[in-house]
Amino acid sequence: MKALYLGEKNLGSLGIISIIESSYETASVTLKGVDKFLEEDAEERHYSIGIIDGKALYASPIQHLKRLSQLMACPVLLLVEDDQPWQKYLEQIDNVHGVIKRESDVEFFINTINIIRDGGYCYSWDIHSIKNNGAAMFNDEYYASAGLTRRETEILKMCLDGATNKAISIHLSRSEKTISAHKSNILRKLGVKRFSDLFFHCR
Repeated sequence: MKALYLGEKNLGSLGIISIIESSYETASVTLKGVDKFLEEDAEERHYSIGIIDGKALYASPIQHLKRLSQLMACPVLLLVEDDQPWQKYLEQIDNVHGVIKRESDVEFFINTINIIRDGGYCYSWDIHSIKNNGAAMFNDEYYASAGLTRRETEILKMCLDGATNKAISIHLSRSEKTISAHKSNILRKLGVKRFSDLFFHCR
């Protein structure tokens, strides 16, 4: 696994990098500042996962976030704190597959990376319990009005709970290719481009 860690070089970042490298035999983690990453050659940007420290984004202008979104082709995990504007990061940066608290325990952190590497999504916050205007529309009546079938609704709920394609395919006894086709139909019917948009609206 080749990971990119965008953040400041400090004890916290070095500790996170050490956890990753000691948890995966073939892991290598590159630590870079956001500005350095934005300036580097495009050929150097081949990573299997990108991990971004929310502190490194705190003072970043919107154009930096949009530029990051254009440059990061890999799945992204954001490490944030409650008082950081992580909803803004989630809205501006594509490919976000996870947003977790920076101080999460080691087991949860590694499980999150595994879920993201398998194509899933993982969040520290329970999206079903966070009530706001966006969450109100995500219910069975809305799913039916959007034209989702019973199977598509079942798959969507599993996706919102962070299940990977593999986990869903095993649970429903269907191939991962079939699950991917269902997910494409779900996105089309709900009028969104990616599942991370659904997570954002649920908040």
